[in-house]
Amino acid sequence: MKPRRQQAPITIRSDRAAKRLALLTRTGRSQAEIIEEALEKVPLPPTDDQERQAFLDEIDEITLRAAGRPRKWKSLAEFDEATYDERGLLK
Repeated sequence: MKPRRQQAPITIRSDRAAKRLALLTRTGRSQAEIIEEALEKVPLPPTDDQERQAFLDEIDEITLRAAGRPRKWKSLAEFDEATYDERGLLK
């Protein structure tokens, strides 16, 4: 960690955030501690590898569900067998 003088300053451009930060620092905590604690609670965006893996997992789940589901529709052969007789006439 760099010495305090070499660190880049944090600029707060929101009046609401500045007032809230002032209230939170009244107990003696430093602004840096409060901001670091808040940043730790914010989730980081996923990396490209994590997004790719999540996409592949979703595709795997969809294909597994589709393969395990019983077929609702008759095949063309089953339809023909139920609809037509051996001479090709309607039953």
